[in-house]
Amino acid sequence: MRSLLEKAVQANVLRAIDFQAGLFVEEMSGGSDPELLLAAALASRSVGDGHICLPLDVVAGQPVFPPELPCSAPQLDRWRSGLKAGGAVGGPGGAEPLILDGNRLYLARYHRCETLIAEDLLRRSAIRRDVDPEQAVRLLDRLFPGGGPLDRQKIAAAVAAVNQLVVISGGPGTGKTYTVARILALLQALAGGGLRIGLAAPTGRAAVRLHESIVKARETMDGELATPVPDRAVTLHRLLGLMPHNGRFRHNRDNPLHLDLLVIDEASMIDVPLMAAVLEALPGSARLVLLGDRDQLTSVEAGSLFGDVCGSGEPPWSADLCRQISQLTGFPIDPGESGTTFGDSVVLLHTGYRFAPQSAIGELAAVVNSGRRERLAEVLGKERGEVVYAQPDPESFSEWLSTQLLAGFGDCLAARDPEEALAALGRFRVLCGVREGRAGVAGINGLAEAILRRRGLIGGGERLYRGRPVMIRKNQYDLQLFNGDTGILWPDGEGKLWAWFHRADGDLWPIAPARLPEHDTAFATTVHKAQGSEFDEVLFILPFEDNRVLTRELVYTGITRARKKLILAGDFPLLAAAIERRVIRYSGLPDRLWGEAVK
Repeated sequence: MRSLLEKAVQANVLRAIDFQAGLFVEEMSGGSDPELLLAAALASRSVGDGHICLPLDVVAGQPVFPPELPCSAPQLDRWRSGLKAGGAVGGPGGAEPLILDGNRLYLARYHRCETLIAEDLLRRSAIRRDVDPEQAVRLLDRLFPGGGPLDRQKIAAAVAAVNQLVVISGGPGTGKTYTVARILALLQALAGGGLRIGLAAPTGRAAVRLHESIVKARETMDGELATPVPDRAVTLHRLLGLMPHNGRFRHNRDNPLHLDLLVIDEASMIDVPLMAAVLEALPGSARLVLLGDRDQLTSVEAGSLFGDVCGSGEPPWSADLCRQISQLTGFPIDPGESGTTFGDSVVLLHTGYRFAPQSAIGELAAVVNSGRRERLAEVLGKERGEVVYAQPDPESFSEWLSTQLLAGFGDCLAARDPEEALAALGRFRVLCGVREGRAGVAGINGLAEAILRRRGLIGGGERLYRGRPVMIRKNQYDLQLFNGDTGILWPDGEGKLWAWFHRADGDLWPIAPARLPEHDTAFATTVHKAQGSEFDEVLFILPFEDNRVLTRELVYTGITRARKKLILAGDFPLLAAAIERRVIRYSGLPDRLWGEAVK
């Protein structure tokens, strides 16, 4: 088995760290155990592939490597029995490096994180807050005047008034931050003011957008109610007090956050270990509001936490909650389930306000999200300026791309100052489905620089030239720069080149290029990096060859980054195949939250 796993590493179907994890666990068991070695290596590989656990019932008896490396996992019953007999695999709560929970095999750290998250969210979801119904009705009517026959934003606010935990999922333009600003005003008023509120997001850019959205939403509210609503947002790492020298957080179970309420935006980007750290540091008495889009891409790291928390379909509400929300909002709500359910904490927003009812972008996003391949060609075939669909062949790709880039970046590169250049850069962005390859981020950025240099729009410097967009790859707290922040190199009034960024308050901030943390050229970025951002116009480029990262979630996320215009480029069969491919990440969290765990 060792020899086979070494060959798997050489063939790049297993990481070296997975092999070492397998060896470590096998040595802990006190002897040679090929089935344990394989299980540990596969459990480690599963985390690298984005899963929280290795589902033994799915893998058992199946080939685990390509045909040229013949190796099948043992049959389930024999495998489980062998793993349980050794000293390196424990049950839930055990101290062993691997944990077997039902048919799920976990690295111990991930089992602890998943267990902590499930227990914490279930406990918070079961807590109901007492409210004065008359006061709550008056406040809700002031905050949501003239709502439609079933204003789900108002309903979400009512749920937040009575629940310790509320999870709000909605697509782009459904008004999540508009709603949460009013939730903050409502809860402050119900509490008589003085609530200690934290606003956070997984990335710096998402935190800035949360700040901007809250400020904008506050402007449309009753001044008296808007005043106590905070707008300062930070990254989750800053909220928790990341200590760079050891990678630990200052706030934890023994040093909890000083908060009565925490709002986390773009929760679909949060991985399982980070969410476990947040919940461990959040006082048990604090309210928690999670915002996100369950249909978007999952986190880059392991887990599909927000999707697991939201569940599938419409969440079931209890009869008691339905009666209470109907009383507070005046809307007739169908009687729900008997007894409380985790679904009482989940609200889905359906109505989109960004796109017009007949919006081509909105219609395309809906078709992609439904996975309806048969309607894809019909929607893309409609001649509407809001969505442009192109299928450039590899031979003419550079010429086609040149036209798009000159049109898209023309305003930016012709700007008079860095403020104007950054504003233009924020209106247009090139997104790629993959990082490598001619139609990936690396290839597009190289092509963009070559095309723009030939036209004399950027200078000849390899890295330092006027008009170079940059995206930060690593948080740098002393510079207030965070992963995903985008800036531009531009000279000041005296001709000195600086990297210019917008602060959270909107002010321009110049930084010497030599002081920039790790960063990339950003004429094009991956769809993953664009999560939490919106642009007036998006050029979304798919690769020439199929790739397993091309999924329905990725295509949906890329499309919905565009506010006004989308240029979608890619071979139709590849695009159709992508929307039929779902992200599948194995986890025990859905069972823990929504049903009986598999024994």
